[in-house]
Amino acid sequence: MTNTPQLSPRDLSLLHLLSWTPATTALLLTASRSFEGGGFADERRLRERLQILERAGFTRHWSAATIGGGLQNYYKLTPSGFQALFGADATPPHRSFFAEIAPSQLAHTLALAQVIVTTKCAAHERRIVIERFYRENELTFAVGDAQVQPDCFVRFTTSGRAFNVAFEIDRSTETIDSPRDTSLRHRLTIYEAYQTQLIKDWHAGGRAWERPRFRVVFLTLSVARVYHLLAVTARINGGSARRLVYSATQDSYFGDPEPLTNPLFLDHHGHWQALVNLHPSSKALRSPVQLPTAIPADGAVW
Repeated sequence: MTNTPQLSPRDLSLLHLLSWTPATTALLLTASRSFEGGGFADERRLRERLQILERAGFTRHWSAATIGGGLQNYYKLTPSGFQALFGADATPPHRSFFAEIAPSQLAHTLALAQVIVTTKCAAHERRIVIERFYRENELTFAVGDAQVQPDCFVRFTTSGRAFNVAFEIDRSTETIDSPRDTSLRHRLTIYEAYQTQLIKDWHAGGRAWERPRFRVVFLTLSVARVYHLLAVTARINGGSARRLVYSATQDSYFGDPEPLTNPLFLDHHGHWQALVNLHPSSKALRSPVQLPTAIPADGAVW
């Protein structure tokens, strides 16, 4: 019978990350610099620890093909790992949370994992607190019979201020501007309606609680798709000054040294924005972008 290892603070940090998202070895190594107790010195030491955690029944791995050929391992929590982290009485997620990722979902899931790891490391380095995190399909925004679930939702706090961000990972698998329920226009419309309802309820309640403000961040594969998405956003928004939707490419988010605090996102007015902006009245040094007013057909290549 395998002896159960004593879980160190670093082990618990690793398991906690896996409660947010599956992750490859490379992503876990990157994320480890934000772990309590310090990061792993190299991939070999990380793999050794992962083997110990897997033998104890806390994690499980699968192999997936990479774009350039070869295989990479990705890791998930097991039900035992979930209980070790949250206690035996914690309500576990749906069984699919612990299962192998369907091939059709793998690219999206690993892109989301990279966003989560990038966000976690950036928050750690800037001493921004991730006060609350909702993983994929854990949070629902509903307006009447319509609803939308972001890929993840993060509440950041720093310097006495809070920033609520819903992340959407756009892999160009859905149309932007079509009447279908799967289109991004449909999701954008629900987000706008939900924010409007929140503000309406806040005013009706005498503004007795924190102003219900959030941003929706779409991370895309191309600058052209950013522009297309924001052009549709502007049309839905109807010229309002409210800046609900931000967008940037995934590469720009992954490659920026300070992706939370640098103004690398565009809003639907073509202005550059930061996710965590302690000085919103200050203007970004980057010149605004003239976004297209004509919206291309969905058949166009984006």
